[in-house]
Amino acid sequence: MKGCRYLHVAAILSLSILLFPPISLAKDAAEYSVKDCVEMAIKFSPEIQQKRQDLEIAKTRLSEAEGYQWPQLELLALGGPSPEARGTVVNSLPYRNDKIRGLGVFGSADVQVIQPIYTFGRISEAKKAAEHGIAVERSMVRQKATEVVLEINKYYYGHLAALEGLKLIGEIDGYLKSTMDKTKKLLAEDSEHATELDLFKLEAFQGMLDKYREEANRDAILSKEALRTFIGLKKNAEFNLQDKTLEPVGDAVDDFNVYVGKSKELRPEFTQLKEAIQAKDSLYKMAYADYFPKIFAAGFYSYSGATDRDKITNAFIYDYFQHSVGGVALGLKWDIDFGITKAKVNRALADRMKYERIGDYANIGIPLQVEKSYRELMESKQNIESTKKAYQSARKWMVGAVMNYDMGVGDAKDAADGLLAYGTIKKEYIMSVYNYNMSHANVLHASGLAASRMKIEDGK
Repeated sequence: MKGCRYLHVAAILSLSILLFPPISLAKDAAEYSVKDCVEMAIKFSPEIQQKRQDLEIAKTRLSEAEGYQWPQLELLALGGPSPEARGTVVNSLPYRNDKIRGLGVFGSADVQVIQPIYTFGRISEAKKAAEHGIAVERSMVRQKATEVVLEINKYYYGHLAALEGLKLIGEIDGYLKSTMDKTKKLLAEDSEHATELDLFKLEAFQGMLDKYREEANRDAILSKEALRTFIGLKKNAEFNLQDKTLEPVGDAVDDFNVYVGKSKELRPEFTQLKEAIQAKDSLYKMAYADYFPKIFAAGFYSYSGATDRDKITNAFIYDYFQHSVGGVALGLKWDIDFGITKAKVNRALADRMKYERIGDYANIGIPLQVEKSYRELMESKQNIESTKKAYQSARKWMVGAVMNYDMGVGDAKDAADGLLAYGTIKKEYIMSVYNYNMSHANVLHASGLAASRMKIEDGK
């Protein structure tokens, strides 16, 4: 009976678990790769959103330029008192136009429609300038996005570097405490293998290690908070990095000349300059078109009626308060000034030349930026190889020296020197990996490859 009761309880518990599975009280924190962080930052970044708004403003300039090719309607409506006038064309006494005998009310409406026919390039060049302006703003969206990518790389790999630093400090701290305990024990035994100076040296090293721990903790916290801010997470949102260790990025490195060639093709700044020069060229042509007239078709109609005036239908007499007239015409408007148009043309030409000079500077400066980042990449790559071998040897030195000291066949000085050497060289290795990853990101940014690899919803 007792066994049956246990079976019943077990069956009920099993059924309960199937029907009501246990609820996890804590959610696992999300993990993001550097690529995930970049994509999230591009979608969230207020700076990129601001550039997108500038792009929308540029689109309205194109709409405005296109609007000038369509008819423009002008309406003027008036209402007010009108002097009384009775009679005919032949006999209107005693009413005169220089005396008021009575007042009534009048209302009028004047409508004018202007359709541009030929403007010597004013409208077409305005549209071209606006289209090139849109291309400039679109490229500026991409440029700002590449700057955001650099920031994400800095904080992502900076956080991993800080975590690696904390691991290194924890590893050294264990060996250091073991060495200090051994030194204190030997001093208590008045051993000749340890002196007070050895202990002071180890304690000084411990103080520096504690300082480095605080700095690494600070860097880890700040870099993660910066990442959280840039990718748009809330303050209390938990997340982790997908990478658990700091490793050199695995992308293959091309020849230097490949990156220089790519920069002239892909760099957003070159696109901006090319489009800006074409926009300024169109603005120059617009200013030059002011030397010529505007040809247009016009339609007009004017109506006015008054309560206290007789209507005159004589074709040669026009009464402002009582009339109905309209028509169509071909028009020409020519604004002639003395020097104003010339000054505007010269200013537009000088503005265009300014951007050509900026282009000359970019043709020198951007390849130099590519070379600088490429040389730093090569240097940090070499530093990784040399410091990796060095820290591996230093670790063997540290472990061997500490073990020898623990066994009584070594002295405290060798153990302390081994600890210091390993900590210093391993720190240099961590910084070399960080510098390599950042140099790689800088090469992609300088060459324009970073912009070409990003999917940006910029309204194109």
